Amino acid sequence: MNDKEFGQRVRQLRESASMTREQFCDDELELSVRQLTRIEAGASKPTFSKIQYIATRLGMGLGLYELMPDYVSLPERYSKLKFDVLRTPTYGNEDLAEKRDAMMTEIYDDYYDELPEEEKIAIDAIQSRIDTLESGTAGFGKEILEDYFEQIFRKRKYELNDLLIVRLHLEYVRLSSCDSEIFRQFLKIIEHLHEQINIINSNDLFVLRDTLLSCVNILGSKKYYEPIPKIFDSVDKIIQSTQDFQKKPIVSVLKWKYALFVDKDRDEAEKHYLDAVLFAKLIENRELEQKIEEDWRVDNQ
Repeated sequence: MNDKEFGQRVRQLRESASMTREQFCDDELELSVRQLTRIEAGASKPTFSKIQYIATRLGMGLGLYELMPDYVSLPERYSKLKFDVLRTPTYGNEDLAEKRDAMMTEIYDDYYDELPEEEKIAIDAIQSRIDTLESGTAGFGKEILEDYFEQIFRKRKYELNDLLIVRLHLEYVRLSSCDSEIFRQFLKIIEHLHEQINIINSNDLFVLRDTLLSCVNILGSKKYYEPIPKIFDSVDKIIQSTQDFQKKPIVSVLKWKYALFVDKDRDEAEKHYLDAVLFAKLIENRELEQKIEEDWRVDNQ
């Protein structure tokens, strides 16, 4: 069943159930009217979760395989590339940035055209975030935020792709002022992120962790410190829960900066500095270790 045939079937079943698109989409948290319209027109390849939701709304007990029996999951290589892009930090290293860019190029060249719409949006959100960070200007991915951010903002539980759009949004926050509406909304987003720790898919916790760390970075750059200790607590919970210490050096760096510049507690800052060096050694990242040592010297001049 191709996308057009699937869309026609969904429309026929929806109309047979005497539901308008607005009624079918309900509060639009899982599926917006715009998304349904594109699916029914065959202009959008639906994801697994969207097909499941549509099947549930149509009262199909067997769900996905009753509605679309020939559904094919995402290519394994694509899923690995996406994971590696998200999982591999660059730390400002040009070689690592080039490796990441090569993976993104492979995704766009070999998989993008056949991806479901949500996956295309996720990949575009990743690339737009990279472009925004590297250029220091807003504008990249603006349409994604206009079309999807409000829907995500109202969700109780975030999926991985929701977090990727939130991370793109954060780069717009980074370029805004503290008295702007987008910054006030950002403070509410932080509270939503805290709530995700116990409900998000455990495989996505590392992205939630990185999103929270981006929030600390933004808050610190704007000297808006009040929410930071709670974010540290949430990040620590994720690290303990997952036993994933990849970002522990960065967490310790951020903690020393908070202790040194906000609490004015050099002894506490030094403890976090020593932790940062220790964990950089444990993950065998000599370049990161050297950057941490240099950063500490600069902060203590």
